Amino acid sequence: MPGKNIIEEFFNKKVLAILKLFLFDETGQFYLREVAKKARVPVATTFRIIKRLKELEIIEESIIKKTKLYSLSENKNTKLLADMLEEKKSVIEEFVEAISQLEGLQMIVRHGEESKDKTNMIVIGININLPAIKEKVGEIKSKYDFNIIDLVLEPAQFNQMSSMGLFPGKKTILWEKTS
Repeated sequence: MPGKNIIEEFFNKKVLAILKLFLFDETGQFYLREVAKKARVPVATTFRIIKRLKELEIIEESIIKKTKLYSLSENKNTKLLADMLEEKKSVIEEFVEAISQLEGLQMIVRHGEESKDKTNMIVIGININLPAIKEKVGEIKSKYDFNIIDLVLEPAQFNQMSSMGLFPGKKTILWEKTS
């Protein structure tokens, strides 16, 4: 299943929902019912899962008067879980997100197949900031050792070159400006 974290396919979805809440929600402390509501898990099930997570020293319980608050324990196991469950962007997603903000951009197309260390991109628009694209391509190359071979064209150029058959093979629109 492309784009899915493999860990999520092996483990109970309710446990993962609660774990992700504690790992990635900035709030930090939660009431039992708050955990259940945010994770969309029934309260009784949430109680059992939290009890188990406390036994595993992943969750800590604080009691203030009659109120129980739960928070993430700070230890090597929780750091490992956070690393495993963190949803990381692909190199392509990072590139698209960065340049999709550029003025004049109309479309980003991947041409051909992506390999493990390179891909071809066609960036289409009018008066696009070329140095900004080159800077992002260079940043990705140095950070991930991944080559993005970019071609910047105006819409008329792209249409003409496409009609001439200069871009045979698979073309995937990764981003397109909506009015």
